[in-house]
Amino acid sequence: MKKATVMNDVQEIQKVLEEYIGKRKVAKVAVELSAVMQRETQYTYDGEVFYVHKDEVGKLVLTMKSEIKENVLTILNSHLEEDEVQECIEQLMAGNFETKATTEFETIKIPGSDSPVYAELLKHDPTNNAEMTFIYDLKKAISKSVKGFEVFVNDPSMDHDKLQFVSGFKPAVGYSYNEWEELAKENGLRLGTKDEYILFLGWLINSLINEGWSETGAWEAVCTDSRELGHYRNSADAKSDLEVTGSRMIAGKYDLANTRKILAGDERGGGFWIAGGNYNNYGNSDPLARLYLSNYYYTHYNCNVGWFVL
Repeated sequence: MKKATVMNDVQEIQKVLEEYIGKRKVAKVAVELSAVMQRETQYTYDGEVFYVHKDEVGKLVLTMKSEIKENVLTILNSHLEEDEVQECIEQLMAGNFETKATTEFETIKIPGSDSPVYAELLKHDPTNNAEMTFIYDLKKAISKSVKGFEVFVNDPSMDHDKLQFVSGFKPAVGYSYNEWEELAKENGLRLGTKDEYILFLGWLINSLINEGWSETGAWEAVCTDSRELGHYRNSADAKSDLEVTGSRMIAGKYDLANTRKILAGDERGGGFWIAGGNYNNYGNSDPLARLYLSNYYYTHYNCNVGWFVL
C-alpha cells in the first residue's frame, strides 16, 4: 500500500491568503485550512486510489473521492467575497493543497548538521569506546555541513515488485548493494550516507532523552546495547525470524533493528557502509551505532535492507 499526504504548511497557506484576507485574520484561517488538510490522506493499493479522513467525531472514513476541495471551499466561502473564492482556491489547489506528484510514504525530518541538537550532544562525557567513536563520527558529520533530510518511518518492502515503506510486510531483504542502488534510481530515492546516519542517531539520542530516558541510558541504548530499541536475539519477545515492517516503534520510528541497513557508497573508504544489527544478532554486539565497511557489491544480503533518505 502506498501513501500520499497533502501539503499543508501553514506559512505557505498564509502567503496565498494574504492577497485576499487581512493580516489580522489570515493566520487563523490558514491554521483552519491546514487542519482540514491533515484530516485526509491519499492511499494507493493495487493500483486503486482511495482517501481516508476523520469525521467530526474523529472516526476514520474511507472514500473513493477526495473531500479536500469541498472542505476548502466551505471555509473560503465564509471568509472571502464570492468572486474571490474561485481565484483563491485555484492558487491553493495548484500549489499547497495539491497532493504531491510522486507517491509518498510517512517520513521523519532530521535536522541538518547546523542544528544545536548535535552541538549539545558533543557535551556528553563518553563512558566507553563506542560512545567516543560516535562522538568522533558526529564531529566529522557536523564539519561537513550536511543538509536536513527525511528518513522513512518503516523499512522498505516490496508490493508487486514496487518499493514501498509501510507497515505489515516482510522487509525487502535479499538484495545486493548494486541492486539497492538501481532501486533507488527507479524510485527517485537515494541511499543515505554514513554522515546522515550518524546525524539520524544523534536525533534519536536526543528524542529518547526528550521522551524521558536518562542521558546515560539513551547513549548506551544507541551506542552500546540496542536490545531495547529494536528486534535482536536478546530483545524482549524476540522471534527466530524477521518481524514484519512497522514493528517496535521508538521515537516515532519503526524497524530500527530487525534488519541491518545498507548505506551509500564511500569513495574514500573504498566500499559502502552497513549499519546496526538484525534479528539474529545481539543488541550488545551489533548496536545501532555499529558500522562497518564492505566492498561486496554483488552479495545478496538475507537480513539487510537499503536505508533510503529524501
